[in-house]
Amino acid sequence: MTPDFSLRNAALLDLCAVMNIERASFEPDIQETEAVFRRRIELFPEGFVLFTDSAGNTAGYLCSELWSDIPENPADFSVGHDISKMHRADGKILYISSFALLPEYRGHGNGTRLFSKGLSFIKKRVQSVQEMVLLVNEQWTGARRIYDSYGFTRTAVLPDAFPHSAGIVMQFTSE
Repeated sequence: MTPDFSLRNAALLDLCAVMNIERASFEPDIQETEAVFRRRIELFPEGFVLFTDSAGNTAGYLCSELWSDIPENPADFSVGHDISKMHRADGKILYISSFALLPEYRGHGNGTRLFSKGLSFIKKRVQSVQEMVLLVNEQWTGARRIYDSYGFTRTAVLPDAFPHSAGIVMQFTSE
């Protein structure tokens, strides 16, 4: 059975749940800090979505930023980057900075479904979005399948984006 999820924007009170998801989803050397997530919620709450199951448990999140341009500097994609350096309220490019689900919610199509619902949720609130971009570890085949199924295409490779692995920049242009 596929669980029902509700979506809502994250608030500062959700930081503990977000950090639990972060620790369960990523290796320590690529985890964001609570300070990074706090700043993302403060600067762009419309771009930070939580997924909650029918029992009220936080199952995952999708957070993003608005950019005016896709940067050429690989550091602008890095873990721990400061949202205030690139985020522009009038930006037309939605940078998906992180997407994660707790392990018990993975599989059965939940990642694909929640990624799509999360992007729709954000785009209803931020109608200026014309393009979307993200960076994914080349080794994360499950995540890449989700992004491929949505229509993202590979546009660049950043050789040292992750410890011991390259990152793939993927882009989606709205029609």
